[in-house]
Amino acid sequence: MLNKKLRLITAVIASIVLATSSVAATPVVPNDQVGLAKDLIYFVFPDRYLNGDTSNDRFAGYDPTDTAFFHGGDLKGLTGTCSAGDNGLARIKKLGFTAVWVTPLVVQQKPTPNGAGYHGYWGVDFLNVDPHLGTKADLIEFSECAKKLGLKLILDVVTNHTGDVIQYKEKDAFIPADLVNAKNPVWLNDLSNYHNVGDISNCWGEGSCSQLGDFYGLDDVATEKPVVYNGWADVFGQWIKDYGFSGFRVDTARHVDDNFFKNWSPQINAAAQSVGIDNFTIFGEVWDVNPINLMNYIRRNKIQTVLDFPFQRSAVEFASGYSDAATVENLFSYDDLYITATTNASNMVTFLGNHDMGRAGKIIESKRINPAAELLPRTLLGHSLMYLTRGIPSVYYGDEVGMTGTNSGSDQLARQDMFSTKVNIWKTEKRIGSSPIGTGNSFDITDKHPIANHLKALAKLRASHPGLANSSMQIRYAKNYLLAVSKKDDSEAREYLVAFNNSTKAIKATIPTATSKGGWKLLMGKTSIKTAAEKVTITVPALSTVVIKANQRIDKTEVKVGKISSKLDFLTGYYETKASVTTKDLAQVTFYVRTSTDQPWSSLGTDTNSPYTVFVDPLDYEGTKIQIKAEVKNSKGAKYELPSTSVVIPAP
Repeated sequence: MLNKKLRLITAVIASIVLATSSVAATPVVPNDQVGLAKDLIYFVFPDRYLNGDTSNDRFAGYDPTDTAFFHGGDLKGLTGTCSAGDNGLARIKKLGFTAVWVTPLVVQQKPTPNGAGYHGYWGVDFLNVDPHLGTKADLIEFSECAKKLGLKLILDVVTNHTGDVIQYKEKDAFIPADLVNAKNPVWLNDLSNYHNVGDISNCWGEGSCSQLGDFYGLDDVATEKPVVYNGWADVFGQWIKDYGFSGFRVDTARHVDDNFFKNWSPQINAAAQSVGIDNFTIFGEVWDVNPINLMNYIRRNKIQTVLDFPFQRSAVEFASGYSDAATVENLFSYDDLYITATTNASNMVTFLGNHDMGRAGKIIESKRINPAAELLPRTLLGHSLMYLTRGIPSVYYGDEVGMTGTNSGSDQLARQDMFSTKVNIWKTEKRIGSSPIGTGNSFDITDKHPIANHLKALAKLRASHPGLANSSMQIRYAKNYLLAVSKKDDSEAREYLVAFNNSTKAIKATIPTATSKGGWKLLMGKTSIKTAAEKVTITVPALSTVVIKANQRIDKTEVKVGKISSKLDFLTGYYETKASVTTKDLAQVTFYVRTSTDQPWSSLGTDTNSPYTVFVDPLDYEGTKIQIKAEVKNSKGAKYELPSTSVVIPAP
C-alpha cells in the first residue's frame, strides 16, 4: 500500500514538472501592438486648416474660391503659437487627440487649368516642402510644437506614383523636354523606373493593371525595382530623421508591388530607430471592404496594418439605423483573420469618413432616410462606436464641427476650409449640430459644438480608463438594435461593459459578464443597473451609448480546456485553427507552432476573445508536418495549456 502511494505521489510530481517545463519552454510572445495602438488620430489637410502666413499665397495655383486649388492654409497656421487657447496644434490636443496625420507635404506638380495639388498627392519633389505650405524651417517648428504638446506626427506618403509628368504618344512613353529634370531625387527622372503602360483602367502589356497602370493619369512607379524601393526608403527615412514622424500612412497601398513593403518597411523602421523612434507605425490605404482581402495585404504583403474600410461600412450602417447589431458582430467575427505573432485587428485604423468618400455625417445621412433631428445623435453614436471598440480611431478634420458636404459630398466637396471660406457653396452648406457657417469660421464654434464636446468626453473617458482604449474586447450581446461588448483593463483585471443602441426607443437587456460581485459604476450615459450573479440588466436610452465599470476585479475566471482543431478554410485558403476553451472570463489564448520536436516553439499570435482562433498560412509551411499548441491565460494570470496537435501542410 505504501509503495502504491509513493508511486502515485511520484507520478503527480512528474506531471507537475512536465507541465511546468512545458510552459517554461514557451517563448516570449512578440509585441503585437503597433506604436499608435492607444492613440487618437486627427487627420488634417494643412491647406484647409488655417492660414498662418499669407506671404506663401502668391504661388501659382492659389484660388480660395475654387475647391480644386490651394486655399492658403499652411504649416504655420496648423502649428499656431503652441499655447493654450490657440487654434493650431493646441486646439487639436484640447479636443483629446494624441496624434496628427497630415496629408503629403512634398512639392507638387505645376497646377493645371483644372486644379492644383493642394491635397499633396501629386508630388514631384520629394525632398522639399511645397512652398504653398511653408518651408523646412516651418516644418521643424511644427514638429517641435507637437513634441512640446506630446502629440505624435503621422505623414501621408505616396510610393505608388508621382505627379503627372510622363506623356504618351500612342503607346510610347516620353518626358517632355522642359520637364526632364522636374522630379527630385534624380532617379525619378529615369523613364525606366516607371511601368509606362497607360491608365489603370485600360493598360497594355502583361500583368495586373491595378499594379502597373497609372492611377488617374499619375506616373506609376516600378515599385518592384531595387532602385525604387531603396530610393523611397532613403527619401522617407530622411523625413523621419529630420522631422521626427512617428508613423506613415501609405497612399494607394494596394497598387504597389506585392513585395514592396517587405523590401521598404524594414528600412523605414531602421531609419526611425536610428533617431530613437521605436515601434514606428505604417498603415496602408487598401480600399477594400472584404476582410479576407485585407488579411492578405497584412499577412502576405507585409503591410504592418491598414485603414479599416470594413469597419467604416459597418459602423455607419449601424449608426444610421440602416443595419442592426448583427452587422457589427459579423464584422468583428473576422478579426481572427488578422492575428499573427506581431499584429491583430486592434492595430487597424478605424474611421467613419474621409477626404475621398466623404464625411461621416454626410454618409450616415445618406444610408437611410431619418428625421432631421436624428442626424446629430446618430453621428455621436457612430463616434462612440469607433472610440470604444477595437482599433485606432481617426477623425477627419471638420467632422468635430459638423461639416457635411454638398451634392455628392465626396472628394473636393469633402475638403472644406476651417477658416472663413470664400467657396460659396460651403458658406450655406448644412452642418450637423450647428448652423451653416456663412462668413464665420469653424474655430469660433468648436468649444460649444456638441460633436466636439462629445469627442472630448470620449477622449477623456479613454484616458481615465485605459481598459476602454483599444484593449481586449468580447461581444456579449448583439440582438436587434443593441450591441454590447465587454472590455478589460489588464493592469487591474477590471471589466467594462459598453452598450450601443441604434434604435429610436430605449432597450432593456440582461447581459452576461465575467464579474459577479461588487456592483457596477456608471461612467457614461444614463441607465439603471441591476445585477444577478454575473449578469447585468441595463436600459440603454434611444440612439445612445452606456458605459459601466465593475467595482471589483473579474472573478468568474474558471477555464475548461479541450482540444485544438485545425482544418483548411476554403474561403481564405488558410488553416483555421481553433482552441476549445470554455470560460466566462475575458481570457486570452496564445497559439504556438513548431516544425519538429527538436525545434523551439514560435508564436502564431494571441486571440483575446472567444471563439479562440488563428489562421495558419500554408505558404509558411508547405510540405511540412507542423505541431500546434495553445496556452490560455485568465484574468488572474493562471495559465492552462491545451495538448498539441499535428497538421500536415501539403506541398503545392
